[in-house]
Amino acid sequence: MNHCLIQAVINTAPQMRYTKESKTAIAEMMVNFKGLRDEDPSRELKVLGWGTIAKEMVEELKIGQNIVVEGRLRMNSVTRQDGTKEKQTELTASRIHHISPAGGIASEKEENNISDSKESNSPEEKSDNIETSQWDSSPLVPEVDEIPF
Repeated sequence: MNHCLIQAVINTAPQMRYTKESKTAIAEMMVNFKGLRDEDPSRELKVLGWGTIAKEMVEELKIGQNIVVEGRLRMNSVTRQDGTKEKQTELTASRIHHISPAGGIASEKEENNISDSKESNSPEEKSDNIETSQWDSSPLVPEVDEIPF
């Protein structure tokens, strides 16, 4: 299965275009992402969005914004002006998550709940609107004092 999650910074603003036949929206942008180690250079990657994701990319994303892109990786063969062929990697986005300034990932539902809670007047209304998710940190294997064999 081809499924990737990449945390990146938007390098170029998303550009919209449409297919000739079905007039489907396609947005394209370049992002930078860090290597696994500190000494690894950052890399550039083309991100494509189709349909509603393309429209969301153009309306909501800006240069310098931190995002997490979820989607499928693909290799394209491109012919340069000098006639040589070059392979380029691109990611077709299925979801794009905005990273909040505090460093966490804010889903659309959480962003809507937070904006709704800002409009609330009482603390009781605010606590009802914000859903908190707890990370289950319990071990996958129960801790047992006895050796199982």
